[in-house]
Amino acid sequence: MKKENFARVYEEYHKLVLHIAFDGLKDYDLAQDVCQEVFIAFNEKIDGLDEELVKGWFVKNANRKTVDVQRKPYRKNEISGEIKDEMCPQVVVEYLVEEDEGRRKEFRQFLLEKLKEKNPVWYDLMIRVVVEKESTKAVAQEYGMTVVNLRMKISRARHWLTKNYYEAYQEL
Repeated sequence: MKKENFARVYEEYHKLVLHIAFDGLKDYDLAQDVCQEVFIAFNEKIDGLDEELVKGWFVKNANRKTVDVQRKPYRKNEISGEIKDEMCPQVVVEYLVEEDEGRRKEFRQFLLEKLKEKNPVWYDLMIRVVVEKESTKAVAQEYGMTVVNLRMKISRARHWLTKNYYEAYQEL
């Protein structure tokens, strides 16, 4: 297959790749990213592909890229600054960027105490893994859980903190 055929192949298969990606991700923007990545890879390999096998190549690579995106946890948590500012009240945003390091530490400690009241295990895991930077593997072994399970508990603790920090600020 030759590079001159790229535009024709794109028109023929981009909807298929987009459909496969969207079906797996349920997010149109991420599906477009996957589609772009698949066609970039296709452009790099176009000279070595047999034209009869192109459709199968697209299906296989679209599925693989979709699974890769699903497995990347950081993609689920990416948010733009605009959305982030809408999500958290401006008062707290200003408070967290203040110059006064002592007040910031006091606020963080207050939040951690709230977390300890909510779930002592989450608190201990956050202190040990996030604050003290202990090895996740060692802490997970000590608790008799997998590293994935430990990370999930830390993620839930962070989510709870994010969801409840404005309420905690009001109590401070």
